[in-house]
Amino acid sequence: MRLLLKSALAGAAVGFLLLLLLHWPTRDSDSELKLAMAFALAPFPLSMVAALLARLPAWPAVGLVAPFAMLAVVFIQPDYGSWVSGENLALYLLIAVPAVTGFTLTALLCALLFGKAAESPGVDTA
Repeated sequence: MRLLLKSALAGAAVGFLLLLLLHWPTRDSDSELKLAMAFALAPFPLSMVAALLARLPAWPAVGLVAPFAMLAVVFIQPDYGSWVSGENLALYLLIAVPAVTGFTLTALLCALLFGKAAESPGVDTA
């Protein structure tokens, strides 16, 4: 349970920082393009730092795979426009829900994959 809570909080921090980046002021189309590129690449270093600070097991793997899981969750999540009244809230959910869900699923998967190998040191390979 502690792993899920730590990974959900790390994912929430990544989602919050992505939402802050989304509100970066732009002046022209060139700065909008740079902001779009930064928004596409920002989950990678943010996930690495969040996984390290949350002290998740196998944090380099979690930090590397979590942005891809976030992207996968973006494609399978429903349209929030019919659930919430404001367009801004629907946009915030479109960014925050995949960040938390993708980070939690990745941390759980990495803990299951790498935790099993670390717990069985007496396996005889001969």
